[in-house]
Amino acid sequence: RERYIRKHSLLKEFIALVPIDLLGIVLGSRYFNVLRVSKILRFPSIYKYQKTAEKLLVESKYSISQALRRVMKLNFVMIVFCHWIGCIWYMCADLSYEINMGMNWREKDTSDPSLAISHSDLGGASGYLRSVYWAIVGMSTVGYGDIIPTNELETTASTFIILFGGLVLPAVVGGLAAYMGNLNKTAQSQKRKVAKAMSYMQKHCMDKVLVDKVIR
Repeated sequence: RERYIRKHSLLKEFIALVPIDLLGIVLGSRYFNVLRVSKILRFPSIYKYQKTAEKLLVESKYSISQALRRVMKLNFVMIVFCHWIGCIWYMCADLSYEINMGMNWREKDTSDPSLAISHSDLGGASGYLRSVYWAIVGMSTVGYGDIIPTNELETTASTFIILFGGLVLPAVVGGLAAYMGNLNKTAQSQKRKVAKAMSYMQKHCMDKVLVDKVIR
């Protein structure tokens, strides 16, 4: 408990844990997303959790190469980044509605007769999936054109998202491809090192417990 108190801000944790979004029951359901912004205060904890998970992988009895750990980390970064951008794009439609900017991209998407898409499908998850889909297509600079900004707010947001996201996502994917190429080489190199270590320890008749620790 003392270690947790030293490493965490109690005020920040308290604000993040308080269910402020329940005020939406009084203020109205349209304010739920805005009231959930307080959860962002826990964002720095993701880095700590990632470090803890990586430490557990290193100390585990399962042999995981450094290249594989980097591939897992890059996959995690890519998924989280696409999720965030998708949420921002989804929120742009809500903001457009709140400040009366006319049609937003969600309304246009659902009213397109050639798509026959309802954002209320899958318990409301369909709209989120469309947002993440747009984030991936936009940041990868593919741009199919089926989802487009319909007002000044969405145009501004999409400009910055495509500009900066178009630099981040290809960099992550490129790094992922490079590490995947080196993964097999790293695994073969690791096997050779383990084989040499085993040969040395067997030659000198080392204790079995010590051999197991070295191999792990």
